[in-house]
Amino acid sequence: MSRLLNQTCAGRTAVVVPAYKPDDRLPPYVRALKEAGIGKIVIVDDGSGEAFQGIFSQIPEDGISHVISYQPNRGKGVALKQGMTYVLEECPGQDIIVTADSDGQHTVQDVLRMARDLARDPSGLLLGSRDFSQEHVPPKSRMGNRITSVVFKLLYGCWVGDTQTGLRGFHRDLLPAMIAVRGDRYEYEMNVLIECAALRVPMRPLAIETVYENNNEGSHFRAFRDSARIYGVIFGGFFRFVGTSLFSFLVDYGLYLLFNNLLKYFGTSLDRKIGILFIQVIPHILIATVAARILSGVTNFFLNRSFVFTDKGKLSRAFLRYLGVFFLVMILSAVLTSSLHVWLGWSDNTAKIPVDIVLFFVSYHLQRLWVFQKKPGKPI
Repeated sequence: MSRLLNQTCAGRTAVVVPAYKPDDRLPPYVRALKEAGIGKIVIVDDGSGEAFQGIFSQIPEDGISHVISYQPNRGKGVALKQGMTYVLEECPGQDIIVTADSDGQHTVQDVLRMARDLARDPSGLLLGSRDFSQEHVPPKSRMGNRITSVVFKLLYGCWVGDTQTGLRGFHRDLLPAMIAVRGDRYEYEMNVLIECAALRVPMRPLAIETVYENNNEGSHFRAFRDSARIYGVIFGGFFRFVGTSLFSFLVDYGLYLLFNNLLKYFGTSLDRKIGILFIQVIPHILIATVAARILSGVTNFFLNRSFVFTDKGKLSRAFLRYLGVFFLVMILSAVLTSSLHVWLGWSDNTAKIPVDIVLFFVSYHLQRLWVFQKKPGKPI
C-alpha cells in the first residue's frame, strides 16, 4: 500500500532542475528520479555553453525528461521560471511541483518525501530545511543562513530556518504566482519568501539530508555579488520605508518653517483682530506644526502605498488605517517619553530617541501587516 502511494505521488510530481555548467552527477540524478517514478523532469540549461552539451545530451527526450536550453546565462530565477512555465503549459497531469538543484545537494528520497507531504497537505510552500549544526557544513553557509533567518524574522515576522534552500515544493495552483515573482538570479528565491510572508502563504519546513560535497564547490553562488543581491532584496522594502520617512520628515520641517514664518508675518502685519485670532488665541507654532504634520503625513501615505508596499487595495480603507497608525504612534510617543522621564528620571530629549526608534519599527510592521495588507490568495 505504501509503495503504491509513493508511486502515485511520484507520478503526479514534476521536478524542475535549473542547471548551469553542471558536472557528470546530473545525468545519474535524472535517471534516479525516473526510477523513483517521477512523472516529469524538466532540466533547464541556463546558458551553460557548448562545452557542457555532452552532459545534457545524456538526458533523453523520452516523455518524462525534457531539456530546455537557451543562451546566454540569465540566472537561476529565470531558469526556474522557464521550467515552471513549461510545466504549467505542457504538463497538465502533474499537480505537485518540486524544484531541486543540480549540484547533488537534494537527494531523490527527499524529493519523494516532499511529494508525499504535498499530496497529504497541498497548502502553502514546502521548504527543504537543512541541519546547519552538522560539522561538515561550511562555516560561511552556517553563518550566512543564520543571519539571513534572523533578519527575515525581524523584517517580515516569519521564521524560515533555511532561506537559501533550493528544494521547494508547492501545488500547481501556485504556478502562475511563482512565475510572476520578480528576480532573475538568486534573489528570485528570496523574493518568493517575501511575497509568501506578505500574502500569509504558509511556509512549512521539511527536514532534509544536509549534503555538502567537496565544501560545496559545485555551487555557482558568488559570495559577494549574489549575497549583495539577496540582502538588497531583504532590506529593499525597509530601506524604501526609511527613505520615504526621511523625505516626509524634510517635507514636514520645510512646511513648518514656511507656515510658521507666514503666520508670524500676517500676525504682525495685518489688523489686530486677525492677529488676535491667529497669534494670540491659537499659537502660530501649534498651527504650523499641525498643518505641516498633516500634509507630510498624507505625502508619506502615498509614497508608502506606491513605492514601499505597492498596495493596490481600496484607497479609503488604507488611508483610514494609516490615520489610525499615525495617531497611535504620535500618542504612544508622548506617553512613553513622558513615562521614561517621570519614572526613570531620563531627560525628555534623551527618552524620546529610543522611544521613537522602537515606534519606527512598530509603524513599519503595522503598515506592512495591516494598513497595506495584501489579501491572501491574490497573485504574488
